Amino acid sequence: MRQNTRHKRTHLVWAMLVILAIAVPQALAAEDISGEWELASEFNGRQMLSTLMIAKGADGALTGKWGSTDLSNVKFEGEKLTFVRTMKFGDQEFSMNFAGTLKDGKLAGTVSSDRGESTVNGTRRKPESPAVGQWDLSYRIGDRDVTAKLVVSQKPDGALDAKWTSQMGESTISNVKFQDGKLSFTRKAKFNDNEFEMTFEATVQGNKLTGVSKNDQFEVAVTGQRFGSALIGKWELTTTTDQGTRTSALIVRGDLSGRYESFGGEIPVKDLKLEGNQVSFKVTMGFGDQTQEREFKGTLDGKTLKGQITSPNGTREVTGKKIEVAPAPAAEVVLKPMARQPDVIFVPTPQAVVDKMLELAEVKPGDVVYDLGCGNGRIVVTAAKKYGVKAVGFDINPVRIQESLENVKENHVEGLVTIRQEDIFTLDLSQASVITLYLLPSLNVKLMPQLAKCKPGTRIVSHDFDMRGAKPVVVYKMNVEGDSSDENTNYGPDHTIYKWVVPWEDE
Repeated sequence: MRQNTRHKRTHLVWAMLVILAIAVPQALAAEDISGEWELASEFNGRQMLSTLMIAKGADGALTGKWGSTDLSNVKFEGEKLTFVRTMKFGDQEFSMNFAGTLKDGKLAGTVSSDRGESTVNGTRRKPESPAVGQWDLSYRIGDRDVTAKLVVSQKPDGALDAKWTSQMGESTISNVKFQDGKLSFTRKAKFNDNEFEMTFEATVQGNKLTGVSKNDQFEVAVTGQRFGSALIGKWELTTTTDQGTRTSALIVRGDLSGRYESFGGEIPVKDLKLEGNQVSFKVTMGFGDQTQEREFKGTLDGKTLKGQITSPNGTREVTGKKIEVAPAPAAEVVLKPMARQPDVIFVPTPQAVVDKMLELAEVKPGDVVYDLGCGNGRIVVTAAKKYGVKAVGFDINPVRIQESLENVKENHVEGLVTIRQEDIFTLDLSQASVITLYLLPSLNVKLMPQLAKCKPGTRIVSHDFDMRGAKPVVVYKMNVEGDSSDENTNYGPDHTIYKWVVPWEDE
C-alpha cells in the first residue's frame, strides 16, 4: 500500500492472510477462539442449539457465556478449549465440563457431568449484516403510490437472501449483496402479462434505507423503514412460578426470526408477530415425544416487555427487559513519531484487486489476516466484512494508522480489526494464517526470513510485486478499468497478484 516514486506503476497495499500456526507444540494456536459460536448438540434424540461467547481481556485471560450462563475456568491452550458450566435450578445447581478442539474454524467437543456425556459441535457465527430486516418500502410509479415489503435474511455462512412483495405480487430476487454500506440485488417482477427485470441499490443507515430500482426504460426512487426495530435484540425474561422466578431469554434477529433461550438451550420461535405494541410468539418445548406448546402474548413499552405465557400447565406472568450490549471499550491507540521514514509512499490498492487477493488467499473461518503496510486499512476492513475473520493491519506511519482507524470505525468492524503502528521487519508473524503485501520486490525479499518461519500452509499474497527466489503457486493478471476506488490513476489499469504457500519452492 505504498510505493517508491521511481516505480511509476507500483502500489503498496498487501492483502492476504498467512495460515499461521505453531512452530513448536507449546506455541500459541494459529486460530483465535474469541467470538460468538453457534453450538449444536443432541439430547434425548432432539437437537439443541446454543450460543457460546468467548472474550479475551486486556490481560489475556478468557471469559465466557453459554447462553445466559457465565462460565468458569475458561482455558484455550494449543487447539484445546476447556471450561466449566454451572447450571442452577431453584436452590440446586450442578456443573458440566466442556473439553473440545478448534481446528479449521470448527469447534468439536463433549459436555460431561455425573449425568452423562453429549457431543457438541460449533461453528463461528458470522456478524449479522446491517441489511438484514423487514423493510417497509415506499415508491411511486407514475401517479400511483406503491408500498412493498422487503425481507432480507442471512444464511449461517453469511450469504443473504431477499423477498420483495407488493400489491403486484412477489418478485424473484437474486444476487443479493451488501458491501460498503450498500444493499444491491436483481429483481424480476410481473405486471399484468409483462415481465421486467430491474437492478436495485440502496444505502442502509441504521433503520432507514434509501435507493433506486431501475432498468433501461426507467428508474424509481425507493425509501424504506426497518419494521420492528424496537423489538430486535436480546431480552431477559423473568417468569413467575409457584417455585419462585425463572430467568430465560428471547433473541430477536433483524428479520424478526427469533429464539427462546431457556437453561442454555435455544428453541426456534414460531409465529413471532408485532402488531402495534402487541407482541406474540409460540415455542414448542420438551424432549422426544414429550413436548408442549407455549404461547406468549404481551405488550412492548420501550425497553420493557410485559405479558403472559400460557402452556397446558396454566398461565404465568412474564416481565422482560432489553439487554443493551455495550461495545467493548476500544484499546487506546497512542500514535508514535515514526522511528524511521517509510520504505515506500502510500498508494491504495483498487478494491477489485483487494477482493481478488483475498479470494486467491482462500480466506476461511478461523483465519487471521495480517496486512503488512496497511495504508488506509482497505484490505483488513474487507477481510472482516466479507469473510468475518479477524485481521490486523500494520504500518509505521502515524498518518496511515489514523486513516485505518477511521476506516475501521466507519465500517463498524472494531470487533474484528486491529490496527498497530509497527515496523513490519521486526514483527512476529506467527499468529497470522494469511499475509498480504503491497511492497517492492526488494522489501518482499527482506521479509522472507520472517515469512519462512510461518507454519506450512500459510498463504502469502502480494499485489504487483514478486518475491525473488521464491516460486509463486499463482500468478494472476487482471484489468480494473473503471474501478473508481483507486484515487491514484497514474499507475494504469493492469495489475498482477502473486501467491505463495509456505514452504515455498525455490526458483
